[in-house]
Amino acid sequence: MIRSSNPALKPFEQPQRWDDLQAAPGGKAKAEPGVMTLGGTIQASAIQMGCALGGAFVTWIGMNQGWIPLQIGSAGIVLGLFAVLFIGGMIMARSPQISIVVGPILSALYGGFAGMASFFVAWSLGAQLEANAGLIGATEPLTRDQAIARGAGVVLNAILLTFGVVLSLLALFTFGKFRLSGTAMKIISTLIMAVMFTYVAGLVMRMLGFGGMPLIHEAGPVGIAFSGFVVVLASFNVLMSFQTIEMGVQNRFPKHFEWYAGYALVTAVIWLYIEILYLLYKLYLMFGRE
Repeated sequence: MIRSSNPALKPFEQPQRWDDLQAAPGGKAKAEPGVMTLGGTIQASAIQMGCALGGAFVTWIGMNQGWIPLQIGSAGIVLGLFAVLFIGGMIMARSPQISIVVGPILSALYGGFAGMASFFVAWSLGAQLEANAGLIGATEPLTRDQAIARGAGVVLNAILLTFGVVLSLLALFTFGKFRLSGTAMKIISTLIMAVMFTYVAGLVMRMLGFGGMPLIHEAGPVGIAFSGFVVVLASFNVLMSFQTIEMGVQNRFPKHFEWYAGYALVTAVIWLYIEILYLLYKLYLMFGRE
């Protein structure tokens, strides 16, 4: 049984085996219904990842075509999206059985956020190339679309790196039998919550006109070190998702936990991608002109 300060794992702290539910006060079941399986979890994860990719694609196209204004990236809107995702996640944590409906919706929103972050990185780098095409050896000024396409190279690198990291973690988990202890999971969950609080505090400060927290967001040594640290945390979060799925399958959790665990894995992978993207962006700003 997992003991964690991470709200997303709270349902897994409760007695969720059908034997446990039958033994609980008033918990009688005449027959065992479907239980959580690895195949079912993979399918639920794939569907929700497809929703996330769809959300990212629609957001990218919408922003590139001008259907979605760039103001969508304002601190207030981002903070509101954070609130929706957080509240939705907390509701699912209390009622995991609704994950089959809410999970794909939140996955699409999370994917939309990743698509927005990706476009802003490509657009920001593209704007620099558009103003100084000589950075890439171009002899003529770049058009806006050409500049964004060039900037999107960092997005592609982030996707490939995320794919590589997740596969490496999966191999380590499957063949290396690497597992996190309960204490390690508590520490990692606490650090993740601290990072999220820092992000939210920065957004609130920006909304109030205080400029956020530039030290950790700028492309300097401190900002790059912070992003590197968060990438490591996000990687451990993916490992925690693998371990949660394994525990749910071994303990024969109810079928609806396939969707909840799948959502946790999808959000963990997307967060890892966003942090890798942000780290690459900072590295480019710091070293790209040399």
